[in-house]
Amino acid sequence: MRHNEYMKRLNNIYALNKGFTLMELLIVMVILSILVAIATGTYASSSKRGRDNRRKNDLRSVVTALEAYYSDKGAYPSSTNGVMMGCGAGDSGACPWGDSGGFRDQYGTLYMVLIPSDPIDSQTYYYVSTGTSYKLYAKLENIRDAGDGVNQNGYAGTDCSIDSAVLCTYGVASANTTP
Repeated sequence: MRHNEYMKRLNNIYALNKGFTLMELLIVMVILSILVAIATGTYASSSKRGRDNRRKNDLRSVVTALEAYYSDKGAYPSSTNGVMMGCGAGDSGACPWGDSGGFRDQYGTLYMVLIPSDPIDSQTYYYVSTGTSYKLYAKLENIRDAGDGVNQNGYAGTDCSIDSAVLCTYGVASANTTP
């Protein structure tokens, strides 16, 4: 009987001391902190890549519209301060980035339903044209991207920022020129 009482007391003591030590809790907190830091970094990186992919796709869509315009008119739309001209009356109106009115000529021919805008409000795309050629630019967030059309130092004479002068780092161009 003494043995049973002794075991009951030990069980009671053990039950009171159940739980984690301070060291165990600190180790778990450090591990969780490391996992959160890794997840946050991965999310930020993938968000930048996603926005950069959108920029590249936007420029490809504009290229398709520009080639259709060229096919109809025999020239690419002119440009003013990085904005396409060629919308509306006399094909001389501005086609601002993000315009939901689309890219259409004076006769109502629709070349693009929505003129895209940069996914970040403080940035914009940049367009330059001589009529016989064009160059189209964007500012990528992933500076390590070394794909075609990427100039990590930026393209001289371009401005992909709405607020301050920021050189564009990605460019596409008509077949008869280079970005």
